[in-house]
Amino acid sequence: MSKTENSLRLIAFKLTNRVVLGGSFLLLIFSVAPKIYAENTIAQAKQIVVGNDTQNDLSVTVYNNNFALVREVRESVLPKGLVELEFQDVPKTIDATSVTVKSVGQRNQFSVLEQNYRYDLLNRKTLLSKFVGKKLKYSRSVLEGSSDEKILREGNLLALDPEIVDFGDEIEIAPEGTITLSYVPEELTSKPTLVWLLENQVRGPQQLETSYLANGISWQADYIAVLDDESGEFDLSAWVTMKNQSGARFRNALIKLVAGDVNRVQPDRPLQEKRFTTVRRRTSESMPQQESFFEYHLYTLPRRSNLANNETKQINLMSADGVGYTKEYVLSSPAGNQRMAQSKKSKFDVKLKFDNRKKNELGMPLPGGRVRVYQEDSSGALQLVGEDRVKHTPEDETVTLSVGKAFDLVAERKQTSYRRMGDRGVEVSYEITVRNQKREQVTAIVQERLFGDWIISDENIQGDRLDATTQEYKFDVEAKGSKTIKYTSRITF
Repeated sequence: MSKTENSLRLIAFKLTNRVVLGGSFLLLIFSVAPKIYAENTIAQAKQIVVGNDTQNDLSVTVYNNNFALVREVRESVLPKGLVELEFQDVPKTIDATSVTVKSVGQRNQFSVLEQNYRYDLLNRKTLLSKFVGKKLKYSRSVLEGSSDEKILREGNLLALDPEIVDFGDEIEIAPEGTITLSYVPEELTSKPTLVWLLENQVRGPQQLETSYLANGISWQADYIAVLDDESGEFDLSAWVTMKNQSGARFRNALIKLVAGDVNRVQPDRPLQEKRFTTVRRRTSESMPQQESFFEYHLYTLPRRSNLANNETKQINLMSADGVGYTKEYVLSSPAGNQRMAQSKKSKFDVKLKFDNRKKNELGMPLPGGRVRVYQEDSSGALQLVGEDRVKHTPEDETVTLSVGKAFDLVAERKQTSYRRMGDRGVEVSYEITVRNQKREQVTAIVQERLFGDWIISDENIQGDRLDATTQEYKFDVEAKGSKTIKYTSRITF
């Protein structure tokens, strides 16, 4: 133990015995003594810098919620005793409260006494902000005859944005000239850096394993479906689209993707429970491998990859051929309980439905993302027919895509009667005429939204009550033909 430490301990012991005589004096001295001790401890620490050029391993697990869990291993030779270790090249979006560090394969090799995150990056604005209220030297060149003459001035920096400088005889806003500084404040850094104060037990090389959460890293699934309208099938391919806006570059990283809705309460780190399950159709070693992971699904990319800052990267996730689907024309509109003055024309939504089952060439967890649907025209060229967004869909569930409005299928709604039944009830009748201008027969689905306590008292086509607010009618309409639904509802409210 050093003489300084012994002296501080002696002061603390003497003060402890003076609690009764002067409590306020004791409080004052003890508020100073820890600071003196801490500054002395840091001054004794040996400084080590570890950049990502010493990196031996790196993995990045990316979540749908615009964050990632980064795990990296770097090698460094550490002296015995107190070490101030600068861990450079970390993302500027790092959550410093989530950081863990340990020595690989060693228990209690070192202990972390203190951690700091230095993110006040060196640039003109941050640098000058440290000199507000201080003297600055400005220099500029002016042409005197045939030569340049350098003019030096010294002024007091009053403010920034814009720079306001008091040169003594005048105050200038955004003065011309090159600023000369005698030093750079040590709290400014050229790159985001974690700084640990370590108590190291063994001298020599160590593998430092660090894990942390960082924001600004995201992924989503992008699907492409190519329809074959005659066969009622489509070919599906899925791509992973990753975006890195964390401020850091990840080189030769093992990338994993988590599909699911992860709840985050700061600080929070995901659990590491893994159970291997089946993967997709048309799978190969060149495609990501899928496994269940806690209550989510984890996709491990087949090869290590680089992910540069501000880069968007796409990797093939899966493919499936000959997926069966059905096309539906759905009209969903509120019937209401108010008097309607005039008829109203509406368009049908075009919906594609398919089962995520093995017998339908799928049967895999489908992560949420955007689906673009294409179909060949008469020349064989692909044309976009619509797009929609799907949520995370487990195996054996049905997916419904809404891709647009039907052009040649029109519905006209008309209220044919309206009668009040006391103070809290009405009886309302509607006619919905569907006209099909296509060259083929279609099946139309009309969903009437009703509110309150309602019943259907009369109808010309048998409907189905889907839920507390929906009455559905499903019927065929001949090519170039039309069909009319008539129904009466009694509503109590």
